[in-house]
Amino acid sequence: NSVLTGERLTSNPARFVVIVWSFVVLILTSSYTASLSSILTVQKLQPTVGDIQTLIRNGEYVGYQKGSFVLGILKRLNFDESKLRPYTTVEDYVPALAKGSKNGGVAAVVDETPYLKLFLAKYCQGFAMIGPIYKTGGFGF
Repeated sequence: NSVLTGERLTSNPARFVVIVWSFVVLILTSSYTASLSSILTVQKLQPTVGDIQTLIRNGEYVGYQKGSFVLGILKRLNFDESKLRPYTTVEDYVPALAKGSKNGGVAAVVDETPYLKLFLAKYCQGFAMIGPIYKTGGFGF
């Protein structure tokens, strides 16, 4: 009651309760704000590409690492070979993905999982790895 009417708090327990209550309200407000901004951000970060079949159906350009066995996999998945673009290094993926399929780049890059994880570790802003992951024979010698 004393807080609402502007009277001074004279007892120490009352001061303690008001201070604790203020911190609780501050923490709850911060938590709500963080949760709300996280929810709104996640909704905006949905990938623009659904899966491999969507890329094929829409005639999108797809990148792959030059000299990789991934080219054979993409051909077996019935990609139009004219829609496949080879890239020499992982760093070449960034401008290609930024341009997009309609502007001389690619809609997606298909590569081996370890290389894509390295790419995402270096260029995590704006890129995501989506499934499905196609199993291969692996790195056998």
